[in-house]
Amino acid sequence: MAKELFSIIAFSAVFLLTAGSCGHRQGPPKKLEVSTIVVSADTLARLSDAIQCHVHVDFTCLKERKYAAVNDSLLRMGLLQPDYLSISYGPLSPKTAIPSFVRQYIRDYMEMARLIRQKEKGRSQLLGELSIKTELRAAADHYVTAVSHIAINNGNGRLTKYTIARNFDLKDGHRVTLSEHFGKDAGEKLTEKIIERLSKREDIEDNDIERLQSKGYFVGITPYPSDNFILTDDSTVFIYTPGEISRKEVSVAVEN
Repeated sequence: MAKELFSIIAFSAVFLLTAGSCGHRQGPPKKLEVSTIVVSADTLARLSDAIQCHVHVDFTCLKERKYAAVNDSLLRMGLLQPDYLSISYGPLSPKTAIPSFVRQYIRDYMEMARLIRQKEKGRSQLLGELSIKTELRAAADHYVTAVSHIAINNGNGRLTKYTIARNFDLKDGHRVTLSEHFGKDAGEKLTEKIIERLSKREDIEDNDIERLQSKGYFVGITPYPSDNFILTDDSTVFIYTPGEISRKEVSVAVEN
């Protein structure tokens, strides 16, 4: 029997920008001077002592009604994983979309757990957990950065944590891309800066890519700037999720 608790906590928020920067000195933090709400959902679903799923979501969005389209866009940016909501055709509201996301995740998890139990003849214990907490931060220019902190345990006892960052325009909610902010030809220059920062971190001279790969970065792939990034006025923080360019999550800050 699933026990559900859905709550909405409203407040006027002023978030400070505290993005990690690999030793890079940030300028004074900017204030996000818009009212926000946090839509929360906490559900524990239990099929048996061996199959359970606990999901907790705190989703920060904009409070005022005029930002309904922006909130709809936020829900489709992949801040919630799995990204069920990006393929939705109807208008989305956090108050209804977050509980819907939780129910869908639990349905999928329970189906997977049943299949595993059948295959392993009841020997496995599957106690899954998913935690998602998002926040909004003032970004460069008039942009806002949404940061999602995700922790997931599929029931195998291993906890995976990663971060997703999306930058968007407060006026219409559209997601800001690297090419929009830096220009279409910025990829090569940004890649050079990322390699330089990682090389300095690993004490590698001359930005030697082969030596950098020997340290576990970009193994078997061409270096690139991640589209998972945080914009500030003086720097950009690129976030690579676990397994993307290294076994662990990697954050690299470069000056704009």
